[in-house]
Amino acid sequence: MNIRKIVFIAAASAALCPAISSASTEGSALDACARAFALRLAPPGAAAPSYKLAYGSSPFGSLIEPYSLAYTFELRANDKKTGLPIARASCSTDTRGAVISLSSSLIAKN
Repeated sequence: MNIRKIVFIAAASAALCPAISSASTEGSALDACARAFALRLAPPGAAAPSYKLAYGSSPFGSLIEPYSLAYTFELRANDKKTGLPIARASCSTDTRGAVISLSSSLIAKN
């Protein structure tokens, strides 16, 4: 084999290893944030309310995702009947999908 081919194969393997070996993705991190946010919105002692995620990821996100160190999401909860926002949160996770921080606030009704 040509030495250039060996170097190319080694470089390509090193570049693709994080993409192949990453078990947790942006989606699992988002799910963890959504669950934590739903639990925070629930009254004390009650089960978490059901929720539906509406999320559109960047088409280029999957190319750089394995190299991310953390994820940050801005979440918003809407009233099921009116569709108006009732709460918002900022959530950060590590690459394994564990929630690092979650800060939420209720939106005042006008």
